[in-house]
Amino acid sequence: MTDRDLAIQTEEIQNDGKDTFHFHRYEPTPYAVLERLFDAFTPSSSDVLVDYGCGLGRLNFYLEHRFHIPSVGIEMSEAYYRRAISNLQSYNGNRENISFLHMSAENYTVTPEDTLFYFFNPFSTQIFRRVLSHILLSWQNHPRKITLLLYYPEDDVIFYLERHTAFSLVDEIAACDDIRADRRERFCLFRLS
Repeated sequence: MTDRDLAIQTEEIQNDGKDTFHFHRYEPTPYAVLERLFDAFTPSSSDVLVDYGCGLGRLNFYLEHRFHIPSVGIEMSEAYYRRAISNLQSYNGNRENISFLHMSAENYTVTPEDTLFYFFNPFSTQIFRRVLSHILLSWQNHPRKITLLLYYPEDDVIFYLERHTAFSLVDEIAACDDIRADRRERFCLFRLS
């Protein structure tokens, strides 16, 4: 799959120097890596995905095209949010399944329908903990199966999930053939049910 197949433009890595300790640069998950993940993990037709730090929306379009599931992209950069909306207008699939919100991740109110949460190392562990507290509060108010999909996870995030939450690691999926070169080139799937 490519951007051309979806009639979108997401081929960009943020190089404007706005990368900070708490908020990391935008870099789209490569399509080949998405194929690996979703060949090994199939979302259910009732799942709704939230992509924190969605950038230009690649994952949202990919999932809608492949699985026809709804998703929400959360993006704090106004410039990337506007471009994600532009991609939505040109997308050649079901646009009604995709929404983008311009806000910081910790301000998103998790809905009872949200079940999958995607993180490509978008922010610091401190921000992750705040976001996770919203996910856990939603789960407490509306119990359901929740899955975290972490790509290129930091050790601190894994440690926090394993030691301080009820989430359990259910799978690890290599993102590339040579994972030995960088052990973070993997997906860690954590589940709460």
